[in-house]
Amino acid sequence: MTGTFQQFAERAARVTVSVTRNNAQGVAQTYTYVYTQNRMRIQVRQGGKQYGNAHIEIFGVAQQDMNQIARLWFEVMTPQNADTVAIDVWNGMQYIPFFQGVIMWSAVDASTMPQVKLVIDSNAAMPLMNTPVPPYSNPGPVTLSDALADIAGQAGFAVVYSASVPVYSLTNPRVTGSPLEQINALMSQYPDLTWFVNLQQVVIRLAGAPSDTDAVRIAVDTGLQYAPVYSTSGLSITTIFNPLLRPGIALDVETTFDFVNRTNWVAAVLSHQLDVNLPGGQWNTAIAANSYGAKSNN
Repeated sequence: MTGTFQQFAERAARVTVSVTRNNAQGVAQTYTYVYTQNRMRIQVRQGGKQYGNAHIEIFGVAQQDMNQIARLWFEVMTPQNADTVAIDVWNGMQYIPFFQGVIMWSAVDASTMPQVKLVIDSNAAMPLMNTPVPPYSNPGPVTLSDALADIAGQAGFAVVYSASVPVYSLTNPRVTGSPLEQINALMSQYPDLTWFVNLQQVVIRLAGAPSDTDAVRIAVDTGLQYAPVYSTSGLSITTIFNPLLRPGIALDVETTFDFVNRTNWVAAVLSHQLDVNLPGGQWNTAIAANSYGAKSNN
């Protein structure tokens, strides 16, 4: 079930940054910073080969805090799972989880003085890439879901299966590498399946089909912006930000174009743009969707 979200709630987001650094005594210590009132630009991309990426720009951060957080790619240390970013969004009553990932790159950008910003790039699947694990082997038979759960669990991830995914059985599987490489190796044997990473979950569904039948309605009264761009197989639309939109979600789209309205759509690639505390800023979700047949009542 996709649940509900009030798109016309206050435009508010909370960014929590946690990093592990050595203190003055040389002892590793966790530092946590929470930003709600700062001006921020947040872009989250999901789908395709993205595995869930977030690009965050935060203005007005104290210089000593920026210096503590900033870390360039492959300088001093490579990305580590202890350096994380979490993005929560306001649903009208409380903050709800929207994105969680490991910091891939971060820096202090003073090129636009006097506006200095902390820039952070984060990836949702990084723990699956850099958690050391032994090779996975099982004499079997073992279900694909159990094998994936064993592998993903070593990096702290759960596996979520769409109800429509068949039960596949493996005999004597053996895969090596990082958890992400092991998952890729198993999933490559099933071209009818696709998957993505979101909020410490590996979500698996049938390729070209929605993860469930509980569609998110997109229309003018729910925040649809502009006219669509569409073909017989694809649709591009932009709507007011909705965190429920993610790859694999079924879309019930209502426009002035009859063909679009009569077609079942499933979200494939999404780009969320959130300009927090920036008057006139963007607060939307751009969607690239695929068709999966005509609606049954047409």
